[in-house]
Amino acid sequence: MITIDENTKISDILDSNEKAIEAIAMINSNFNKLKNPILRKFLAKRVDIKQAASIGGVHPNILLGELSKIGFIVQYPETPLQNKEKFKTKYSQMSKLRTVTLDVRPILDSGVDPFKEIMAKLKEMNDDEELLIINTFEPIPLLNILKDKGYQYETIRPKEGEVHTRLFKVNTNIDTTPINISNKKERTFEAAQEEFQGNMYEADVRDLEMPMPMVTILEEVEKIGEGQALFVHHNKLPQYLIPELENRGFSYVTNEIDDQNIKLIIFKS
Repeated sequence: MITIDENTKISDILDSNEKAIEAIAMINSNFNKLKNPILRKFLAKRVDIKQAASIGGVHPNILLGELSKIGFIVQYPETPLQNKEKFKTKYSQMSKLRTVTLDVRPILDSGVDPFKEIMAKLKEMNDDEELLIINTFEPIPLLNILKDKGYQYETIRPKEGEVHTRLFKVNTNIDTTPINISNKKERTFEAAQEEFQGNMYEADVRDLEMPMPMVTILEEVEKIGEGQALFVHHNKLPQYLIPELENRGFSYVTNEIDDQNIKLIIFKS
């Protein structure tokens, strides 16, 4: 049995012992998605114990403890008390800020990505304010972007199906303007379609719940080699995804069929 810690990928754990699925899923209902083989395929390779614990709303030691019961050798991270002291200054700072609330659930329900609304709200806020985002899941793609823009955050789950993420800026010199998602490499959709004909993978994410469209696309683009592309069927232009693609050296072209159907071709820059 392998030795694991909070940085071990869920996929490595499941490869070592398939019973880990049930052990993790029994902790609480937030982990039930691991029982779905399709979701598990896309999540497990990208998420480690620490990230899974954050998604599930528990300390990493809880997951590690359950996995130790089925034979894994566990190396525990800091204790909750040590962790609390470590972030005491951060939470103290947050408690002094005035809270601005943005409930993005109605935006998501309407089929619109709330990325622009979130970035616009952050831009208009003062340094003595924090943003409370109310959502149905932890917006990990957004948080990864905002960490690079000088923000820290805390995520809590006050009740089943509701996630609160509190954001505040720790570097006031960081730019908060919305990310420019224009394509850097000029190429028409038709030209890309012709260029990569016969050398395209395909992914249809239109019926997936967020954040699975982004997770799925990032999983699939890893298969792309030189001279290949990924053809994506989506119902909207994925705002969170574009900066991630550009950071990884990919370009894209789009073809909007209608307001609920857009095609993307993603390829190496």
